[in-house]
Amino acid sequence: MSDPTAPAPGTSEAPVGGPYASRVARWLSIHDPGGIDTTRALQLAVAFVIVITLGVSTSRAFDLGLDVSFPLMAGAGALVLVTFTPAASRRTEARTMGRIFALAMAFLLTLIAVGPGEGPANEMVQKLLLVPLSFLALVLRRSGMDGQRLGLSLIVVATVGTILAPTRADALYFLLAFCQGAAVMVALRLSPWRPSAVKAFVNSAHQVEEMLAAYLREMSEAVRAGRPFPADLGPEVGAARARVWNALANASAEDPGARLDFEQLRAKIYRLRVAVLLLASCIPASGRNTPDWRGPFANAADHIARRLEVLDRIDDKAEERFERAIEELRAAAFDPRLEPVARFALMRAVTAFERLSLVVTGIAAQETAPFPPPHPDEDLPPPPAPVPLLVPGRDGRRVFSAPLKVACQGLVATTITTALDLAFHLEHAYWATMTVMFVLGNSVGETYMRVRYRTVGTLIGVALGMGLFLVLDAHVWLLAALCVFAQMIGIVTQKDRYDVASAATGFAVILGLHLIAGLGPQGMIARIYETVIGAGIALVVSYAVLPVYLTDQFRPEVRALLKRCRDSFASWWPRAQGQRVSMAPLAREVRQLDLRVPQLGAEQVFGHSAGDVVNIASTLDVLMTYLALLEDVTQRLALAAPQAEVVSLAETARSRTLNALALALGEASADQDAAAAPAVEAAVSMVLALADDPQVKQALPLVADYLAYSDAVLRPLAELRIALSDQAPWNRARALAVGGGAPQAARP
Repeated sequence: MSDPTAPAPGTSEAPVGGPYASRVARWLSIHDPGGIDTTRALQLAVAFVIVITLGVSTSRAFDLGLDVSFPLMAGAGALVLVTFTPAASRRTEARTMGRIFALAMAFLLTLIAVGPGEGPANEMVQKLLLVPLSFLALVLRRSGMDGQRLGLSLIVVATVGTILAPTRADALYFLLAFCQGAAVMVALRLSPWRPSAVKAFVNSAHQVEEMLAAYLREMSEAVRAGRPFPADLGPEVGAARARVWNALANASAEDPGARLDFEQLRAKIYRLRVAVLLLASCIPASGRNTPDWRGPFANAADHIARRLEVLDRIDDKAEERFERAIEELRAAAFDPRLEPVARFALMRAVTAFERLSLVVTGIAAQETAPFPPPHPDEDLPPPPAPVPLLVPGRDGRRVFSAPLKVACQGLVATTITTALDLAFHLEHAYWATMTVMFVLGNSVGETYMRVRYRTVGTLIGVALGMGLFLVLDAHVWLLAALCVFAQMIGIVTQKDRYDVASAATGFAVILGLHLIAGLGPQGMIARIYETVIGAGIALVVSYAVLPVYLTDQFRPEVRALLKRCRDSFASWWPRAQGQRVSMAPLAREVRQLDLRVPQLGAEQVFGHSAGDVVNIASTLDVLMTYLALLEDVTQRLALAAPQAEVVSLAETARSRTLNALALALGEASADQDAAAAPAVEAAVSMVLALADDPQVKQALPLVADYLAYSDAVLRPLAELRIALSDQAPWNRARALAVGGGAPQAARP
């Protein structure tokens, strides 16, 4: 796997082995483009300073005697509002923070109402309250990620309340403290001091364009010099693609009304990346006594690079030179001195350059227009409906939905941790209960991943905290600064590095409790073993009580997608029946599958897998890309009204593709697949024999493109055929062997 933190070409960044600060900066540039989450972390640090100062001042001004616990609850208010409110528009964030605040207020008011007031029974009631609250928090997941964040915020507030064990009067003061901390955080988050996620997305797109322009320059130089040029974009473009994805999520959250425009620009950038990569596979091998194709090829590559570098300028003379280079390249492609393989490669290059020119023109038109364009409020999509608690089962009866199953798991797990606390009088049992809530995922696989990251991260964080506690115990303010810094790291890394976020949280918790309540080494060690207890209970319960396996639906979903791909492909030219069905909606559905890949892959640990789902998702992505390119070529061929021989060749290749789709679905035999290749070769020979015919000559570049993409889809389809079979685990070696019939240059 390529290193996503590698620097872009032409930059002056230090190499990967350079200073640690440079590596962190590169990671942030990829995973937090525009500093959106970094700004949230800085605002949290400022909020902590303000709420601690205000909290201590309030406690002393009114002689409450809560110099520690009052600012602690105020800090909890600031923390939950920023942690569980993702970066979005001010309006969206205000609405989300309002819901979190209302839920926290409801809990604190309940605590005031039902708490017995004084004595050990008060603490007992608060511990027992965590069990039904955990069930309620998990039921909220039926509303999606918003509900999940809302539930976790409730558990954090309830856990802090359990730690403080307030009397009825104290609970009233803590309610006021929470309001104070929430007010500070709301004021900071809704202030003008925040970067633009839309601007960060556009800048990320520009970075990809600059990298691809540099790549085309290198290709041009290699072609002129006659050097081999690998069809590999390198790790820096992969890192830039990840940066665009992350920036897209932030920009869509900041301006939901322009989400479709952001998606369209991202799709154009991705199409540009694929088109450049495919162009690199169109460079013929050098030979003697061949026409001069290198000069026109290099000139065309230079032109596309210039267009990418200066999108807002139109140079008519440069366009004329580009058209002249394309004509010279087309003439070279039909020179009889070239071998058929080289001729087809140059024909593909001609259409690749034309496609690149169209893509760059589309990107320029979108970026030079007002971006994003104004959208009326009614264009906003309605919020998704919550998942019902009961859903129809396979036999038609009503059964528990996945969110309700997970809620029942949480009820069982928190009952166990609470029972252990009552039986063995654990000093910090709330850590085990809170761990259950944080690691219990929406499937067995997600729970396993969270358990692994949470356990390892907590172990590392607590070990670091204990080491610093022993070395810097006398430097209170330095420990406090490190505690706040760890909270900032948790905010920035919680989306993409849950292990790091867990380590930062464990570090901050034990140092914070040491500073606030004098937590010693014994309590710090308790943080480790109680986290392990909670994580272990959550994993066992997730596996044993109403287990949720997303892979139960994964294979049927992939098969259904492939069937729709086949129907879509069958509706295209030639032999199109009815209205043409586009690939665009299917590509969006594949991207939704990608979001579930981590937890799906993790379920292989339990022997309950649909194969290597990471490979399945990426293979589907590749397949969709090539089918989209085939869709484009078929439309252009249909408009060209080609000769009967060309139509016959397209029909033969089309039949081969449909047969490969049937094979992937298990609806055809391998014997049919073996007979398809000779038929295509015979049709190609027949068309090449008519290459001097003006009509055939005009259509040949498009035919070369069509055949190239028709060959390209064979490899992902062959791999999917193995991955969707009943073999578990997935046989990678066999899949690669079966897919080996596809040309190497066709691989992305």
